[in-house]
Amino acid sequence: MSSNATQTSAASNHGAPKAWQVILTIAGLLFGYWQLQQSPHGEMKAGLEAYASEDYATAKQHFENALAQQSSSIALRNLALASLSSKDLDRAAQVADQLANSGKASDLAWRDFFLGNLAWRRSELAEFEAHGPVPPAGALERAIAHAEAALEAWQTALDDRGDWPEALRNTQRAELRITALREEQQANAGATDPNVEKMNGPPDLNAAPMDPAEQERLMQQLDRLDLQEAARKAEQKPDLSGALEW
Repeated sequence: MSSNATQTSAASNHGAPKAWQVILTIAGLLFGYWQLQQSPHGEMKAGLEAYASEDYATAKQHFENALAQQSSSIALRNLALASLSSKDLDRAAQVADQLANSGKASDLAWRDFFLGNLAWRRSELAEFEAHGPVPPAGALERAIAHAEAALEAWQTALDDRGDWPEALRNTQRAELRITALREEQQANAGATDPNVEKMNGPPDLNAAPMDPAEQERLMQQLDRLDLQEAARKAEQKPDLSGALEW
């Protein structure tokens, strides 16, 4: 009886996990979770979450980490997008070049599309400078050149894939933008061209002064003409507020 009880107790003790075994199991699970978080998959997931929260700088860092651990087309694409959104345009261009080295047709088409978006952003920045209080020389010309580069890149992407509605819409937006910027360039050139703006001749001192009522009527007429001209230009100006597509 006593012997059987001892054997049963021993068997029970053998079947129960010891405390150190439980601790090692938990430690192993935690280490595995840590490894998962440090893996490219974990970095990618964290980057996507940060990008969705519009924390583009943090997303960019996570995608950089993922790329350092394992290079892939997905990591390069995500890093390019995060770099563009975080305004690191130089890094965005570098990553796009890396993507082209993959040799895959899908990556090349995506890269061309992305380069269109990158050139569009550079065009916007140049236009912003051109409209600043002290615009640098050639800012508007750079805005036009980058817009033309965007059009060319999107057209190349469209030619590569054949059917890409987003690329087609972006080429149309680029054409409208180029037209608007060139019209502004021509208007600015006309305003400063000495051949356009002639110096008024000396006033006729012998002419009778204009009647105040007639002068007021003339000023009102000029104001109406100015308003009509402004409205006409506003109607002709293309809508460039639409967001670019992918």
